[in-house]
Amino acid sequence: MKFTPLKFQGTLAAAGVALMPYIFLKINIFKSEGDISSANLSLLSNGPLEYGIAWFLITVMGLFIIIHFTLTTIFLKELFVWLLTLTNFKELMKNPLANSALFSPLISLPMTMVVFFGPVSFFVPQLTENMQSLMLPAFIVFGFLWAILISLEMTAAKVFFTQSVDHEKLNFGWLLDVLALGAVSLFGSSIADLSNSNLISSFAAFMVMVALLLGIAVFFVKVVILFYQQIKSKVMPDVNILPAYFLIVPPMCLLGFSFYKLLGYASKTYGFDANAISFLIMVFSYLTAMSWFIFSIALLREYLKKEFMASEFSPAQWGMV
Repeated sequence: MKFTPLKFQGTLAAAGVALMPYIFLKINIFKSEGDISSANLSLLSNGPLEYGIAWFLITVMGLFIIIHFTLTTIFLKELFVWLLTLTNFKELMKNPLANSALFSPLISLPMTMVVFFGPVSFFVPQLTENMQSLMLPAFIVFGFLWAILISLEMTAAKVFFTQSVDHEKLNFGWLLDVLALGAVSLFGSSIADLSNSNLISSFAAFMVMVALLLGIAVFFVKVVILFYQQIKSKVMPDVNILPAYFLIVPPMCLLGFSFYKLLGYASKTYGFDANAISFLIMVFSYLTAMSWFIFSIALLREYLKKEFMASEFSPAQWGMV
């Protein structure tokens, strides 16, 4: 298959599936607000059912960690080769209807770091023990991704405002840049919240705030345009684009959770109680996301029943994962 940056939607999906068992284990099995590791298994005492569920989740988590890092390595190699031919990059960037695909690696790679500090640390407890010594390298990676993301977003905005755009062909896949802003913000806000270095956490928090404000502004503008075009056209997109409707869900969750972690940093640094506003932000973002998810299922019911299994694979289907 010819390389396209959209391939990174697959690695992103694998990262998501690796994170789900980790979060479930942390909250529902180990009932812990801190870090968990495989050494905690001996502490489980609620019977064989809970123990069996834990091992099932650990197996799924381990499998998808391997899948994620294997695919990331393969696709990164293909990405570097693809970028060496600048013509490919320039042609895609000049197309305002398709250049959002360029943001796919910038969605997946921050989630790679989240997987590294989360699910991977479950199997390698030494990562948790040496977390603070890893904050500087993590911040350098975050800064690199942040700089690329902001410059790419500015370039894409310039192309959109200076090139002729057939607005009727816009679809919800156009939101990939917002998803990238949310993923990078989540990575950065985690550093700001976890780091014991005031310098690192302060710089990370400032950069996250820039990305979050930009992400919210772009998200609002794009959603308004997309809703307007959809209502105006009164025609559903092509089958291979339909699953992109689900792409409203992850930005809502990522932006909301990033704000939550940023408030954790602010509470720790400035000493004010952010519990109430944190609760409101989390409830609003996830309630909105789940409402849209349910609406999307109802809207695409015929597609899910008749077309999903019969149609050819399209990258937009990763949005459902």
